[in-house]
Amino acid sequence: MAMDVLVTGISGFVGHHLAQALAADGHRVAGLVRPDAAESIPVGVTVREADITDADAVRSVFAAAQPDAVIHLAGAASVGASFADPVATWAVNLGGTLSVLEAARALAEPPRLLVITSGEIYGQVARSALPVTEATLLSPISPYGASKAAADLAAGQYHLGYGLPVLRVRAFNHIGPGQDARFVLPNVARQIAQAEHEQLDHVDIQIGNLTTRRDFTDVRDVVRAYSALLGAGTPGAPYLVCSGRSLSIQDLIERLVQMTRVDVRLVRSSTLVRGGEQPDLYGDAHRLTAETGWQPEIGLDQTLVDTLDWWRARVAE
Repeated sequence: MAMDVLVTGISGFVGHHLAQALAADGHRVAGLVRPDAAESIPVGVTVREADITDADAVRSVFAAAQPDAVIHLAGAASVGASFADPVATWAVNLGGTLSVLEAARALAEPPRLLVITSGEIYGQVARSALPVTEATLLSPISPYGASKAAADLAAGQYHLGYGLPVLRVRAFNHIGPGQDARFVLPNVARQIAQAEHEQLDHVDIQIGNLTTRRDFTDVRDVVRAYSALLGAGTPGAPYLVCSGRSLSIQDLIERLVQMTRVDVRLVRSSTLVRGGEQPDLYGDAHRLTAETGWQPEIGLDQTLVDTLDWWRARVAE
């Protein structure tokens, strides 16, 4: 059934892919963006402006839009940056989520609502306890992870306490074309593309901890999961969006390096290493698959090729 879907943070990496997925499924898409947003807006999206931390402004947007469904993506996205400014991270990730929940609660017909958090909410987990599931204890390490865990708990409370049809969606690492170069894989891809463009023989790339392992899924598979949950998910329930396996950063980069003729030299930088980082983290998407039929479809090599080609095109421009 086609719905009017409001997506917060639609101008970001995931938002662009999500807008395409929702439109392909026949939904009408509106996007909430910051009044001063410099990012591009996906084609065909109705734009509505509000600072996500301004509860009154968000409430006004919801009242005007009267959405059938809301997917809440907006928030601070960097684990590393959250250590430098934890207060701002909490204000956006928890405060912004409360703005959205309150705005939904104020409507006569509350919309179906997906609150998107992160696999980082699990934080410190023994290797013997992997993969994590919906029942795994939340033990976040970073301000980012803790603020997302709080947002997840708030979503659960608004379902239990106010009856809002909220789904808690815990998305693990997602990668693909269009991702910001603040993150490790697109940063490496950008530097490779630049070296190719300048016809260099080699490029030195500074990197942090190469042994850290994470659960990576193509962003286009991730947004298919979000769209599937709009129709089939159970309000109040948490869902994991993940591949079910982990890869080391080194393995990921080495596979990317095989796609270029440039000699890539990885230089370990102590300034890029975060202390106390969880060495390995991956999840089990059994509930998501059982209730929606979703499974990842895009192979890792295709994701890497598409990411590198996207940066090649950006550099050429």
